[in-house]
Amino acid sequence: MPLPVPRHSPDVRLPDGRDATIVGENTWVWTERSVWRPAVQRVQVGPVWAEVTATPVGMTFNSGTGGSMSCSGPGTPYDRSYGLHAASPDCGFVYTRSSVGQPNDQATAGWAIQWSVSWVGSDGTAEVGGDFPQMSSRTAATFAVAEVQALRAN
Repeated sequence: MPLPVPRHSPDVRLPDGRDATIVGENTWVWTERSVWRPAVQRVQVGPVWAEVTATPVGMTFNSGTGGSMSCSGPGTPYDRSYGLHAASPDCGFVYTRSSVGQPNDQATAGWAIQWSVSWVGSDGTAEVGGDFPQMSSRTAATFAVAEVQALRAN
C-alpha cells in the first residue's frame, strides 16, 4: 500500500533553516493525492490467480506534541487564495504548544492512511473472495512548532 506523503501548512522557515508551523495557527494537513487511490495487485500462474485491492478510507494525523485527528479523505492542499489564517475545510489541526523540550526541539508528526482491503481469486474452477481487516500505511515528518510574539514599537 502506498505510504502517505506528509504535507502541512503553514510551512515556514525558522532563521536556522528548519521547517516549522506556528502555535495557535490553523495548520493544514494533507497527503499527496497521487497516493490516495485504490492500489490493485494481481498475480496469476496458469489458471490460478489472486487479486488484492486496497482502497483508502481515511487518514489520521498525530501531531507529535499531544493530540491527533482523523480526516475522511486526503486533506486539501493549502493555497494562499484560501487566506493567510484560514482553517482547512477538511483536515486541519491547531497546535496549542511549541515543540521546545522535544528531541532537537522538533515534533515528529505522523500521517497514517487507513485502507479497506479485499481479495478475489480463482483456483481455476471457482472464484472466491473476501475482506482483510482494515490496514494502515504510516510515515512521519519532523518540524518545529514555534511560538510567535508580536512586538509593538511606540
